[in-house]
Order: sequence, then structure tokens, then C-alpha cells
Amino acid sequence: MSEIIAACGLTCHTCPAYQATQANDAAKVAEVAAAWSREYKADIKPEHVWCDGCMSAGERKCAHAGECAIRACALDRKLANCGLCDDYACDKVRGLLDAVPAARATLDEIRAGR
Repeated sequence: MSEIIAACGLTCHTCPAYQATQANDAAKVAEVAAAWSREYKADIKPEHVWCDGCMSAGERKCAHAGECAIRACALDRKLANCGLCDDYACDKVRGLLDAVPAARATLDEIRAGR
């Protein structure tokens, strides 16, 4: 699988929803939905999980993509991800970067290479 980076720095190729979608595996998508429902204490249905990457041109995006302020901001600014933003580590993304060090490392690497 090729590496796709979400606006927030999460790497899609490591995401179980992305992996199940790319494999076109409905059973695995259902497993991810059940696991995320337990983990996030929410009713996540399989149709909410199918995802080709939130920043991809593909039609399948997880349900959260439509409500994600980080993604919306990157799209408004016409940026592939927050690592390319002049306002990097703003209030919109800071909480996620603090909670997910791997996302911060990915975006820091992108910033260093721009």
C-alpha cells in the first residue's frame, strides 16, 4: 500500500479502516466498526468505516471526515496536510498532536522537507 497522510498527520496505510477498505473486506470493516464502537463508546456502523483516506479524491471517507475541523481547515487552505501550513500546530490540531506523537512526527518530517 502506498503511504497516504491525513491532514492531521495520521498515516492511512496503518489505519485498520483504510486497510480493510483497500482489501474490499466487508467482514474486516465490520470488525473495525465493532472495535471502534467499544473503544470510543459510540455506535459506529460498518458504513461509517469505509475509507480511502480523508484527503484522497476517492468517494469513500470515514464518517468522521465530514465533521473533522482539521480536515476542513486543510481543505479550505488547499493544503495536503497541516505540516505544510504556516500556522502549524494551531489550536485545531494541537490536541491531536499531543495525544498522537506519531502524527506529530510525521508532520514535523513533512515540515522539515518542505
